[in-house]
Amino acid sequence: MPIYEVGEHELLKEDTTLIRGDEEISSGTLYLSDRRIIYERKGKRGVFKATSPQTVFDVKLYDVTNITTAVPRIKVMTKRTITVEFMQDDRKETARFEIDNPKEWEATMRRWIEDSKRIRAEELRRLDDDRHRKEVEMARAKAGMTNIGMVNVDVKAPGRDSEKIFDAEEITGSGSPSNALAPVHSSVPIQEPKRCKKCGEILDYDAKFCPVCGTSVR
Repeated sequence: MPIYEVGEHELLKEDTTLIRGDEEISSGTLYLSDRRIIYERKGKRGVFKATSPQTVFDVKLYDVTNITTAVPRIKVMTKRTITVEFMQDDRKETARFEIDNPKEWEATMRRWIEDSKRIRAEELRRLDDDRHRKEVEMARAKAGMTNIGMVNVDVKAPGRDSEKIFDAEEITGSGSPSNALAPVHSSVPIQEPKRCKKCGEILDYDAKFCPVCGTSVR
């Protein structure tokens, strides 16, 4: 007997024979639940060795692609059968069974297969929506990690380079005038230029005399 999932219910069960052409392959039990079609081969007892029941296939209802039945009007050496076509491991498979009432099995299967395909389509749509939402959230998170609203400004002090980062609103003047160029972060303090005390000329930091008035920088 198969192990059913939580909330899964058995609908039909019948001892049947799996056949191929006119040849009987094995005898077992065919199960139909509201989620799956399961065929379990019967075990055998021997004098020296016994084999346990084996599940030949376990198919979700939404993977069933077609169902056909053969019900002769006069049963003379002709079997009542139901043929189930399904997808398993990305391959199309076919299984045919000898059933006492294949029409009942077909009607029940078709009803629950339709519901199963509808539920599966809704589940896939929800998964697609969740995947799209996660992609949007990840894109927003990555965008938030970049320097949005920040402008990089290179301020080169004499003798060395240093990068100053200022707030964009302060650069554009939307902030208060008093701190229009106040640095948010600076690894090196901004240095005032070196000027001549007499004429005010900007001097090189290693200059000893003013090139304009000749005043000693010392």
